Amino acid sequence: MPADDQLTRPRRKDAALNHDRLVQAAREVFARQGLSATLEDIAKHAGVGVGTVYRNFASKQEIVDSLYNESLAAVLADVHVAIAIEDPWLAIQTLFETAAEHQARDRGLCELMLGSEGAVSEDVVAGFITLLTPLFDRAHAAGVLRTDVTVHDVGPIFAMLYGVYGFDDADPEAWRRYLAVILDGLRAGR
Repeated sequence: MPADDQLTRPRRKDAALNHDRLVQAAREVFARQGLSATLEDIAKHAGVGVGTVYRNFASKQEIVDSLYNESLAAVLADVHVAIAIEDPWLAIQTLFETAAEHQARDRGLCELMLGSEGAVSEDVVAGFITLLTPLFDRAHAAGVLRTDVTVHDVGPIFAMLYGVYGFDDADPEAWRRYLAVILDGLRAGR
């Protein structure tokens, strides 16, 4: 093996390891601190210099986009599962519970979905509304959802839950109690 190959091969392996370490660090930092975390925070958590971050990613937004495309796909998959539930109230309940669980585990995802720094595009929001509208229509037709509740209430409901997701570890499951209270208020005939 030529001497040049011996020098470049370890660098490539180190670069790949650094990249993987940075992606994992970014995932953990954004989940704990939210999208206001800096590239310096990610570098520190990964145990590398900030220059290593810049060699791997052009910007913080590039990291956010790559990480949260996966997360949004997971949320979307759970939304499809909820929508497929035949019982309209159980479908609504499952929708809120699974989406809230994703957000409770990841402050960055929560902030992204609430329209904070690096917010999801209007197309994604419009796609969720289009996807959820038939579920809300079905729940109204079945008489299980209050008539004044619309699909546009989903965002504000998650905004209310944001403060109780337990990001400070005091009671990381408190959101479940408050979501149950909210769902009880959404249900028709209560």
